[in-house]
Amino acid sequence: MSFKSPKIVVVGAGSAIFGLGALSTMMQSEGLRGSQLALCDINKEGLDTITQLAHIMNQAWDSNMTITSATDRRELLPGADFVLVSIQVGQREAVWEKDWRIPLKHGIHQPYAENGGPGSFSHTARNLPIILSIARDMEELCPDAYYLNLVNPLIRLTTAVHRYSKVKVVGLCHQLLWGYAMAGTVLADRWGIEVPPHFHVHTDATNMPYFIPVARAAVDHLEIKAAGINHFSWVYDIRDKETGEDLYPELRDRWLNHMRKDFEPLTREIFEIYGMMPTAGDSHMCEFLSVVSDPVTKPWEKYDLKLQSWEGNRNRRASRQKLAHDIVNGVTDVNELRDVWRHDMLDEGIPEMICAAHYNQTYLHPQLNIPNQCYIPNLPADAIVEVPGAISKFGFQGVSFPPLPEPIAEMCRRELSLASLYVDAAVQGDKQKALQALLLDPMVTDIGTARAILDDMLDEFAEYLPQFAK
Repeated sequence: MSFKSPKIVVVGAGSAIFGLGALSTMMQSEGLRGSQLALCDINKEGLDTITQLAHIMNQAWDSNMTITSATDRRELLPGADFVLVSIQVGQREAVWEKDWRIPLKHGIHQPYAENGGPGSFSHTARNLPIILSIARDMEELCPDAYYLNLVNPLIRLTTAVHRYSKVKVVGLCHQLLWGYAMAGTVLADRWGIEVPPHFHVHTDATNMPYFIPVARAAVDHLEIKAAGINHFSWVYDIRDKETGEDLYPELRDRWLNHMRKDFEPLTREIFEIYGMMPTAGDSHMCEFLSVVSDPVTKPWEKYDLKLQSWEGNRNRRASRQKLAHDIVNGVTDVNELRDVWRHDMLDEGIPEMICAAHYNQTYLHPQLNIPNQCYIPNLPADAIVEVPGAISKFGFQGVSFPPLPEPIAEMCRRELSLASLYVDAAVQGDKQKALQALLLDPMVTDIGTARAILDDMLDEFAEYLPQFAK
């Protein structure tokens, strides 16, 4: 057991989406009292604000942390035990919209364009150089530290760090909450869970105030064991948390036979066809399917598949930045940030994970993205899979599951093969491999279209893709 307090480096600390919630939960953690917290962001103004906020929290909540900050991560990495990474290359909503519009110009309507579809190529390729550069710095300056990656496309970027560096990497995501929210909605009357009229689990920022109460209530009453790959995970077991009763038969019957038809209709249909409930909700699950982008049948209309509201995301970012500024300027009490949920932020469980790994306090986490060591036997060995796991001084150890049904496993294997190609193409700046990857994408059905999309993306994002400039 280690008695030395951990050093935690947060790269992208100024992130309004991730930064405030993570900072609040770490600062309130009794287990992390006395830790070293090093904050890094290339945006000096945002970094100054979050650093001032950290000092205010530190004093108000008696966290006893040593706080440092710098725009250059190399100043902060020496001696780090954990490096949390939450960054994006390019203005998030602006580049995301281009990821969607470029394929649309060539006739491909992507339902979401973040983790799957041709737009996810540019999303991967933009973020990958900096993600790997951080890993290279860690190899030199803190080779024993854990790289905790929160950046999408999570499978691909976590794969890149695992394949092209020697650091220990874990991908972190909160998407299982969406599975809880869906199951809680279907089974709501068992526990009196209040579900708003016309409720859905779309990931848009404006839906979070409705989504979070349902998800939290479901977590109180349900226990879900799910596995697969990130944003394409599947429920193996679902039980009443208090009694242990198997609720899968009731969930299946209610959703397929008695639930309103417009509640996550694509998830419902996939559940019916394949016999397992997907956890991610329609918005993310659709990214990995070959049946959502047909220009004739327009399945995005049939299933009401929604894009992110980019303006909604901008408003959420501005609101959180204002909250941070108001606390720093004395307009708002710092205790407003004690409960992250009330501000529609998600508790990622980061303090619990860090304490477990550093102090050998075994902690079970429901969703880890780690290399497959027979955790899911019919998915490729060493590929990044998503499973629950135990965290201790021995690292992040996954729970083993039975094989996925073969049709589901094949869809997962295809995405893992696609992720592997995209990673190699983006690391090597190999246009031929990038084209091969696009042709493996389930939404791409024409060679000429793939070539045109690739050319446009390489041109549009040239400033972010130096690896292809050769």
